[in-house]
Amino acid sequence: MACKLSLAAAVVVIVAALLHSVAAQKTHVVGDSLGWIVPPGGPIAYETWAAQYTFTVGDTLVFNFATGDQDVAMVTKEAFDKCNSTNPIELKTNGPANFTLGSVGEYYFIGTMARHCPLGQKLAINVSGPTGSPAPSSTPVPSPPRAPVMYTVGDELGWLVPLGGEIAYESWAYNKDFIVGDSLVFNFTTGEQDVARVTKEAFETCNSTNPIALAKTGPATFVLTSGGEYYFISTIARHCPLGQKLAINVTGSSGPAASPAAPPPSTFVPSPPRQATTYTVGNKLGWVVPPGGPIAYSTWAYDKIFVVGDTLVFNFENGTQDVAVVVSKSAYESCDTSNTTTVLTTSPAKITLTTAGEHFFTSTYPRHCYFGQKLAINVTAGSSATPPSSSAMPPSSTST
Repeated sequence: MACKLSLAAAVVVIVAALLHSVAAQKTHVVGDSLGWIVPPGGPIAYETWAAQYTFTVGDTLVFNFATGDQDVAMVTKEAFDKCNSTNPIELKTNGPANFTLGSVGEYYFIGTMARHCPLGQKLAINVSGPTGSPAPSSTPVPSPPRAPVMYTVGDELGWLVPLGGEIAYESWAYNKDFIVGDSLVFNFTTGEQDVARVTKEAFETCNSTNPIALAKTGPATFVLTSGGEYYFISTIARHCPLGQKLAINVTGSSGPAASPAAPPPSTFVPSPPRQATTYTVGNKLGWVVPPGGPIAYSTWAYDKIFVVGDTLVFNFENGTQDVAVVVSKSAYESCDTSNTTTVLTTSPAKITLTTAGEHFFTSTYPRHCYFGQKLAINVTAGSSATPPSSSAMPPSSTST
């Protein structure tokens, strides 16, 4: 009898483990509502989507597309980087297409139709072991100094006036480590673009009067010869205000950074109250369905401090957009506009921030919120308060 009970107990344990494994598996719809298309704003759309999720062995990716309009191929990293669809690991031409993630490691997917991959129809993800599986122990080994790297600014996008404004080059740069000795290559057509290295002040005001260096022939190469911040803009009229600008930080070497010296002791002096500020949401982009999804407005907001008394201005074309104040974070995240406190339909729409705390804005137009027309900010009571919370932090990126 005891033997039979032990056998039954073992069966129960095995079945429970199997059920747990099945329950842990997830189905991810690539791009969510966007689907699998040539995305607005380039590859940042699928990079942003992938950064929201953790992929584990046994999960399934679903690529939603219309058969005949798109396809999806699983490829190697080298083929992914070059958009080479000659010898895919697996190709599926009927939508929706499912891929089960059968092992740990990196997975790469592209569209094989002409120009689809270079225009951003590509996805790279990293798949980890089953939830709860212990990570292998290892002794940290410092990274050896690496060889200088030549970066092509914007990759396939090149150096031009980007869709969606300066977010394109901010997103390109933010997950890269630039060190002394690396090079930046700006690809552009001679006579149509140029690139100037400028000071931070000139960068912020798009002032190209006295550049540190100016290159008018493409491709233009700049070698990073010292640590610190570097700023680049275009000097052609309106190009910089429309987003043709790049800021990066260069470290001294690839080795571990030295600990910063302790600042000298000083007496804290509180900042005086500042005047109320008027912010134009999205700057030149305005209030639209943004290329690349909600990263556009997250990036716009994250380096700003909003205080009670400030005003937000939403610029849009009347009859094509509106701006709604939603009541809660959960409504914002689920794009639920059934219960709003305010809906403004005439541009420019001005909203004065009268209370401290989190404020959430979106559009009531169908699908606009799902495609990224949404803004979350944190409002403080005064100018000495802390910067915005994680609602307006820049998104992380999947390394590709």
